[in-house]
Amino acid sequence: MEVIHHGEQPEWRSDTEPWRLPIRFAVNRDSGAETISVWQHYYTGEHRAPLHWHETEEVLIFLDVEGDGYVWYDDREYPIRSNCSVVIPPHVVHSFGMHGPGRMRTLSILPDADARPGPRVYPEGEEAPHIPPPDQWPTRAPAGSAGGRPRG
Repeated sequence: MEVIHHGEQPEWRSDTEPWRLPIRFAVNRDSGAETISVWQHYYTGEHRAPLHWHETEEVLIFLDVEGDGYVWYDDREYPIRSNCSVVIPPHVVHSFGMHGPGRMRTLSILPDADARPGPRVYPEGEEAPHIPPPDQWPTRAPAGSAGGRPRG
């Protein structure tokens, strides 16, 4: 058995999207896991994940939320608070973050020791800091998600 000190694990921050939340790859194959990845997100102020999806299920655990936290699930925004979870099925577009001041501490758990951030609705650098209405999303999202629906 090995104790994994999360603070010693790599943290990723975007150089091109200052609104994007940081990701610490706390547990994955590089740290000895065989089947799971656990990512930590700790941030203050108005940050969020880009609109994205995964090929696998993801569990978002909101450990500590002080302020106006939210999760986007498909085409709706839902308020979240401390000590709650959201299960995101495969291929569902989602995001999470904070509106305005406050702080949030979350975990993302994916059943893949080699998991990486999922495909995005918008290419990197083209997504606005605030999530636009789903009817304005490009059609790159997977079928069945708001962004993958045909436009009229």
